[in-house]
Amino acid sequence: MIWRNRRLRLVKEKALTEAGRNKVQKARGRGRPRDPRTDAAILDAALKLFVASGLDGTSFEKIAREAGVTRATIYRRWSSRETLIADALGRLKENAEQDFGPWEQLPLETLIGMMIDHGPRAWVELDARRLLARIIGSVPDAPDLLEIYWEVHIAPRRAAFNVILERARSEGALSPKTDADVFQDMFSGALMHELLLKPGAKSEAGLRDYFIRLLRELGLGDTVERYLRSTRRD
Repeated sequence: MIWRNRRLRLVKEKALTEAGRNKVQKARGRGRPRDPRTDAAILDAALKLFVASGLDGTSFEKIAREAGVTRATIYRRWSSRETLIADALGRLKENAEQDFGPWEQLPLETLIGMMIDHGPRAWVELDARRLLARIIGSVPDAPDLLEIYWEVHIAPRRAAFNVILERARSEGALSPKTDADVFQDMFSGALMHELLLKPGAKSEAGLRDYFIRLLRELGLGDTVERYLRSTRRD
């Protein structure tokens, strides 16, 4: 029964992901970019404006001006601002993680190392506090942005992370009673609390220390210790 429920959950998450992709494809319109450099310029401009000025400061006109293209060029690719921004956020994550391959294929210790030594650097470089604040602040006025971002980018990541957590439970690295979904909620919630609510500047070293303490508290202490010993860092 337990394995059946897990399988049903993964099937449901896959269905949500496919539904999200279909929704985005409809919102983008029929035209697709012929030059990937143009696509990248538009996505970079949208992200820059969104982080700097929020949703209100991220109009198609401003994005076109920043990217050096016409509004028609953007409309041929994306018919909604929310879909464009969601794609820009997704591209940001893909670029940050492109060296690691598919998450569900990663050994647990590799993922832990990525979180401890790559995650803090990426969060600092991306100005994660401002970025998260912009995403959360846009929810009341643009709920479609969060919905699209969740279905197309977050849901697939959670599904892949669940595969890793399932494997960790079967191998004894996590308690067999660990709820994978709640584990992810606790991890994400703790990071948001650390980044958004606690005052003061966030350093790479400080965030690294917090990642280590958080992973230990979530039950991955033994794996964390093995990784730290392998890198000769405390």
